[in-house]
Amino acid sequence: MATKELALHEQLEVHEVLIFKTACVTKSKLFVNLVQDEKLKEIIQEDLELSTKAIKDLRKVLADASA
Repeated sequence: MATKELALHEQLEVHEVLIFKTACVTKSKLFVNLVQDEKLKEIIQEDLELSTKAIKDLRKVLADASA
């Protein structure tokens, strides 16, 4: 499988998204236990799972780009 090279500005943009997603996960983890509404809690937990996967994927993109 060929690795895709990213230009520096593209790497920086991916890094910005990674930082944003990390902040979102941190905030969601803090608030999930404070939420009383079960439906909202489910939404937050689903977002946590999806965001965690996105973080892994973004890290892989950055790792592949610098390899």
